[in-house]
Amino acid sequence: MLDTFVSILERHEARILGRVWIKGIGREFRGRPVYTSSIQRICEYHQRYMVEQDSVGIVITDNRKEVLNVPVAHSVFTQKNRIAGDPYGRVVEIPTFAHSQCAVGIQMSDVLCSAMLFPLATYGYCLGHVESIHVSSRYEELKTRFGDRLERLQFRYRDNGRWRGGITVSDAIAQRSSVLLFR
Repeated sequence: MLDTFVSILERHEARILGRVWIKGIGREFRGRPVYTSSIQRICEYHQRYMVEQDSVGIVITDNRKEVLNVPVAHSVFTQKNRIAGDPYGRVVEIPTFAHSQCAVGIQMSDVLCSAMLFPLATYGYCLGHVESIHVSSRYEELKTRFGDRLERLQFRYRDNGRWRGGITVSDAIAQRSSVLLFR
C-alpha cells in the first residue's frame, strides 16, 4: 500500500513540506507556539513554491478544536495584513481547517505523517534515547525502502545560500539536522 501511495505522489509530481518536532526528554513542550510557528513556516514555504510555479494556492490543515485553530489563523491573518506587506501574497487565504474524513488531501497527509514520517522521525532521532512502543529499529526498513523517494518529493529551495523548505526537523534531544530523516 505504501509503495502505491508514494507512486501516486510521484506520478502527480506532488511536493511535500512540513515540520517535525522531536520533544526534549523531560522538557516542557509548548504546543501552541510550536504549532503556530510551524503553520507560519509552512505558509512561507508554500508562498515560495507558488512563486516558482507562477500560481496561487491555499493551505488546508487538519481541523483541531476551534480554541486551537483560531490563534493559528489569526497569526497568519496578522502577517498577511501587516503594514510592511503580505509575506504570503500568493497564499490567497489564511489556513483553512478541514475534517480529514471529508478531504482526500488531509487523508493523504495523515498517511504520509502517521505511516511514514512519524516512524522515520522516531527511528532517526529517538532510537537509543527514548524507550517506547513507538520507537523501533524495525523502522529502518521504511527508511531503506522510502527514504530516497520521500526526500526527492520535498519542495526545497536555496535562500541566501541555505537550503529551506522540505521537511524540517527541530531536534530537542541532540540538535541533529533533518538529513537523518531520510538518509
